[in-house]
Amino acid sequence: MPQYEPEAWRDADEPNGDPSKREQCRLLDMLGRLNYRILSGNRVYVEVGGVVYKTVYGGYWRSVFTGIEHYLLHCEQVSSAVWKDETTIAIDLPIAYSNGGWTTRGHSLSFILNRE
Repeated sequence: MPQYEPEAWRDADEPNGDPSKREQCRLLDMLGRLNYRILSGNRVYVEVGGVVYKTVYGGYWRSVFTGIEHYLLHCEQVSSAVWKDETTIAIDLPIAYSNGGWTTRGHSLSFILNRE
């Protein structure tokens, strides 16, 4: 007799290699926790391809016309030389799902959490 598994509907495979409902929930949970940390006064840094970014907020939106879901991190680049008098570069890092998990610009997300 099969065992009942709570929330098993979230594990259903999606067509075209799209993330499962569980993976989407995990990403939305991560974005929520990230935004909470930022609003609490903690800094959150993301390293993508050797470049370090300070995260301003994590975002999600869904197109009304196509139904495509978009996930992103709105960041400021901070890995340039500190002594240079440069303006900050604001950038949106789109988050996409691949076989290796959630990636941005083809690189796996690795978070550098800094507490002060």
